[in-house]
Amino acid sequence: MPEIEIRSGSLHEIESLTSLEHGYYTDYAWQMNLERSFEKAQINFQRVRMPRRIFVPYPRNREEIFSDHDRVEQFLVARLNQMPVGYVKVMAEKEAKVARVSDLVVSAANRRQGIASGLLLAVMDIVGKRDFRLLVLEMQSKNDPAITMASKLGFNFCGYRDHYFPSQELALFYSRFVR
Repeated sequence: MPEIEIRSGSLHEIESLTSLEHGYYTDYAWQMNLERSFEKAQINFQRVRMPRRIFVPYPRNREEIFSDHDRVEQFLVARLNQMPVGYVKVMAEKEAKVARVSDLVVSAANRRQGIASGLLLAVMDIVGKRDFRLLVLEMQSKNDPAITMASKLGFNFCGYRDHYFPSQELALFYSRFVR
């Protein structure tokens, strides 16, 4: 992992963070199959290889990601050589003691180097100290890199929601107890 600095983000960094490539490439997607009868419903997710590598646009408009900055529980920025190369935005459901990662982005040139994992580990540490019990990640079903990372960090699949993102895509949710 490169030597990165992770610290609280500031409003003046938003412009440079908005300019990062938010979309990603993937060779796999997670396909949902729902079998329903009168007495039971069964949902299966299966990792399927795409016919070719595809570019997946980020599900949210970049400018809107930071429009709710006043309601954000935690906003961390990863810096490499004094330059911002990624960020994570965490929202809170304080009554339920649940923190939710709504956005996690690393610049395309710096992906697959452990920066996103470093951001998530920092978030787990912070929210654990703030008396949250659970950290939830939300991601597109096409985001195989994020799903793989979540599994490696001990997150477990905990649900889905159809038409969740502004793009109307399916969201998968992974969670992990933080204390």
